[in-house]
Amino acid sequence: MNRLPGEPPPFDPDAVTVLDLVAAHPATQDVFRSFDAMAGCCLLCQGLFETINGLAARFGLDRDALVHDLTMAINKENP
Repeated sequence: MNRLPGEPPPFDPDAVTVLDLVAAHPATQDVFRSFDAMAGCCLLCQGLFETINGLAARFGLDRDALVHDLTMAINKENP
């Protein structure tokens, strides 16, 4: 289920919440943890009910990098 560059991510960053994504794809937990230092907090604690775009905006994260890393984690989980 690998996607080509430029394809949309396998989830809607405007609609899916952190909780929904982690529940469906446990491998994404590591991605969120890797952004904790940039956010200055535990994203899984403080942003669990945010959408991906909302999370990036709230904590000043690079939205494109976050979506990319989440997509990569999902692709590795579902080769």
